[in-house]
Amino acid sequence: MHPASPAIAAFWADFSAQEAALHAQPLIERVEQANTLLEAHVKGLALELQGHPEDAVVDLIITAHGSIEQFPLLTQLVDAAPKLQHHRVVAFRARTAEPDFPIGMDGFELATADVLVALQPDNGQTALELRFARDIPAEFAEHARHMTFIMLDHVLGEYDFAVKVGAVDFVGEDDYDADVPWTPLSELPPVFDAFWTQTLGHTGHFPQGEPQWEGLELEFNCAVDDEGNPVDDPEGDAETGGSDEGVVAVNLAANAVAMRADLPYALTLNLAVPDSAALAAAQNLQEQAATLLQLPQLGVAALTLARAGRRQALFYVSDEQLAKQTLAPLLLRDEAATLELKLRYDPAWTGYFEYAGYLLH
Repeated sequence: MHPASPAIAAFWADFSAQEAALHAQPLIERVEQANTLLEAHVKGLALELQGHPEDAVVDLIITAHGSIEQFPLLTQLVDAAPKLQHHRVVAFRARTAEPDFPIGMDGFELATADVLVALQPDNGQTALELRFARDIPAEFAEHARHMTFIMLDHVLGEYDFAVKVGAVDFVGEDDYDADVPWTPLSELPPVFDAFWTQTLGHTGHFPQGEPQWEGLELEFNCAVDDEGNPVDDPEGDAETGGSDEGVVAVNLAANAVAMRADLPYALTLNLAVPDSAALAAAQNLQEQAATLLQLPQLGVAALTLARAGRRQALFYVSDEQLAKQTLAPLLLRDEAATLELKLRYDPAWTGYFEYAGYLLH
């Protein structure tokens, strides 16, 4: 968790000072004025209100409109929220309580019951195939597809639609597979959740006991020098066409918590292993790191990759600063002298499924 930026702190100071006056406004004006306040300090996010206009306390929903790139900023804004008198601060647009609803656009109306959905595995995520249960006039076909995406966001919720859903494709009446189950969008949430946990194995339960490692030997394309030798090329300037080999070990047990909303940060510990002794020392250090993170459920070991004289271990952690603090004593050891530590926001676990996809499902 990062400390609040000056811009975020300034927004909450302004919002707190004006909260009583805002709450006295009609709902539409209240939302407009709140977003004007936000826009003055923080870009890329929006505020929505949910609840009866006369309620003493309403939900103040912070949304990124499904943009994963803005999710870390959204999280920081929510984490920095002060205690407010009239608002409960909520991260992300939630699923609608009543998924059976129509929407209209330019004189055309479409209901969630008019859209049928089939689910397929998609490298850890859920792919959606969509078709319409009634005839759509040709002039409204593009409208219907756009409206379907809006409805999906409301039916599944902002976070799940952005992170847990992979490919989304519309199929015609002559192209769809009649042998797979098709669910009306109005009935999708429990079917989606069951597919997520039962078919994909993302139960959300933190793995207990020993990791479940499965190995892969892979060949990687890489940059080469003038003599055709593999080289490091972080800027992408060298010639390509060479290859080198690597060994990946994937912790299949980590699949249970893949894409859990509280494990969005990919932490990589990358160590030089010029000889067998260094390799053994790196493996031991990375295993200890896994224990330190997993016991308090701060994170989980996802995979290891040995390649080009280095061994890297990938973990998914809940809080980047807390993870660094937890590992700090371990990483001060002599065997960590060559350490390269990297952190990135990866809520869809793309680093994991780059390799786990070969072994799961």
